Amino acid sequence: MPLNANAHPAQSYAEAKERVEKFKALDRDPRILPVAYTQLYDCGERTPLAVVLLHGLTNHPGQYVQFAPLVHALGANVFVPRLPEQGERDRMTTRLANLTAQMLLDSATEAVDIACGLGERVCVLGISTSALLCAYFAQHRSDVAHAIAVSPVFALLKFPYSFRRLVGAAMRRLPNAFVWWDPHNKENILPPTGYPRFSTHALGQCLLIGDDVWDASRTSPFAAGRATILTNERDPAVNNRAADSVGLAWQRYRREFTQAYRFTDLPENHDIIDPKNASPRTDLVYPVLLQFVRQTMEVPQ
Repeated sequence: MPLNANAHPAQSYAEAKERVEKFKALDRDPRILPVAYTQLYDCGERTPLAVVLLHGLTNHPGQYVQFAPLVHALGANVFVPRLPEQGERDRMTTRLANLTAQMLLDSATEAVDIACGLGERVCVLGISTSALLCAYFAQHRSDVAHAIAVSPVFALLKFPYSFRRLVGAAMRRLPNAFVWWDPHNKENILPPTGYPRFSTHALGQCLLIGDDVWDASRTSPFAAGRATILTNERDPAVNNRAADSVGLAWQRYRREFTQAYRFTDLPENHDIIDPKNASPRTDLVYPVLLQFVRQTMEVPQ
């Protein structure tokens, strides 16, 4: 079944604030960690720039606890939504098995819709599986001024995209399993509040979003004002060549508004944003991300 993002952009700052409160109401569940609650860094009025920060699979808005205030300091309203089935106190929860691509897309679409009322221009930034959401919005939403995809999971490990597509289909069809992100450290993996395991069904569903972008990027130009892909040369979890391939497909249509950046000085790490990871180098990563966020103000309308 094809994915469908039904966009309904907020028409005013007041409407956006009302919808933020409805989004936050989803956190009124004793199972959810306070650090995982949806966050709005608010300037008190509609700003020239609104930024949506999307956390990765098994993480939560706390992933941006240090980065979001830096973006807010640029004069932007910053919305950090908690995505479905994530942020629970019980790190060994099995609720992630219920996640579907459409649930994830619906939640992220509502976040972008809200941002349309919070700012005159919208930038969306996400990492890993949420980088696929950013790529989806780059491909399909003309009201997004800038989509920034960080470490997108178009292909797993060092395998090519064609093999990953088969693996994704198998994940969705076979019985669900929970797999340790780090089989050696298991539940001791950092960050301490993220889930230490992922659901194969959930990951398979997330990969459907990447499949949509892969196919669409081959046949049509992306709709957003600007699209940027950032990768870590020493990323142990993804095949950067697949992300490069999407970037090249975008460039064929709109070269001047497509960018790629490869970190070459980072340690082996997939999540390069969370300051509570085992190998954080946010001193190197955050200035680069902020540089690309600032570009949103320069995108022609």
